[in-house]
Amino acid sequence: MGRRGSLPGFFASRRGQILIPSLFIIPSLMLFVYLLFETTKVSREKIRQQFAVDSAAFIQMSDYTNLLNRTAYVNGAFPYRIFKEAYECPGPDGANEPLHYAKDPEGHTICAYDMMYQAGAFPKYKGDVSGQDPPSLDDKKQWEIAFYEPARPDVNKNTPSITQASGIRSDSKPPTDADTFQLVTYRQGVQILVPYTSSGGYFKFYAQVYSLLGTVEKSQWTVFDRLTENFNFFRKSYYLNSNACEPSMAQACGNDGVFSPNGFAYNRLVKGSSFLMHYISKLVFVGRFHNPSSPYDFGQSLGMPDLGDPNINMLSKYPPDGLFQLASVTPGALRTLGDGLDVYQGWDAPANYFKVDFKGIAKCKETGRPCVHARIATQCPNLQGNWPNSGGQNNCVWPNPTPKYQTRLYP
Repeated sequence: MGRRGSLPGFFASRRGQILIPSLFIIPSLMLFVYLLFETTKVSREKIRQQFAVDSAAFIQMSDYTNLLNRTAYVNGAFPYRIFKEAYECPGPDGANEPLHYAKDPEGHTICAYDMMYQAGAFPKYKGDVSGQDPPSLDDKKQWEIAFYEPARPDVNKNTPSITQASGIRSDSKPPTDADTFQLVTYRQGVQILVPYTSSGGYFKFYAQVYSLLGTVEKSQWTVFDRLTENFNFFRKSYYLNSNACEPSMAQACGNDGVFSPNGFAYNRLVKGSSFLMHYISKLVFVGRFHNPSSPYDFGQSLGMPDLGDPNINMLSKYPPDGLFQLASVTPGALRTLGDGLDVYQGWDAPANYFKVDFKGIAKCKETGRPCVHARIATQCPNLQGNWPNSGGQNNCVWPNPTPKYQTRLYP
């Protein structure tokens, strides 16, 4: 009984012993809390910087995606559908009567749409069916839209394989007499009973359509060129999301990311170099007309406009380049955009309780300070260049213009 009664006193006499381990545990716990707080602070800032760079890179690369997709439409789908609607036989309300052949005026006929396509006037879809509406191509991985190759050699190749044998030149080359295109060829004029007035109508409509397409493409390029002149979309997005720059430095915010090795600034598309627009300098046609000076004419004389006519000289009619035909991007530029551009954006780690020099410890060689990285690309279904006559990897601009580029972000 006496020993049991002494237990409370036994423990009471040893209460002060808990102070000894507490002298070690409580400071260690406080250090752990400080360490956790400082680590969280750095991690939070890094996550914010990474989000800001990812968002800025994606927004800026979307400008490239838009340009490539819109150029693909201008190169292929637009002219194909415009000329099919305008000249396919039979047309609405009896329009677009087929043309007869000279050797069989009562029998075999040809549609003006087919005649102009065979002259190489415009591209059309490989699966096009005569007399039917253009098919929907949304479910097609590749849009096989091309010119009639025998009429214009090399035109269905990518830069720089397009030669003046196609009757076109790029805006990086001076015009020559070889840049002449025959809308209705002399051979067609001999074989087909196409009136001169009809050929003149084809010419006027053709010039109007491709002049409009050229204006659209130039406008698209102008917008793209301004948006990428200083890469303001990247800078503004990074400035708004990163909180890394003072308002007075907003225009310089994101310099690390813009000028990164293999980044936006070093891979900017340049008109006349990596981005080319192609033109024709002269356009001629033939047709049959009545020649009153010939007693044996019977309204079948074959003629063409005077080559000195300023309406035929496309350089005079549409200065300074001529009549637009298509636009292309060099294989090297497309391959680089498909592989992805690198963005290394430096950031300053916040000060910490332990005075650890993160700027020196986590320094990136690309920026000289801690950085976050993103790889941004614009890719089409032909990323690996596995289409026949594709003209290089990641090429959906020309040939086979397929407006299915997508912006993709990689860590």
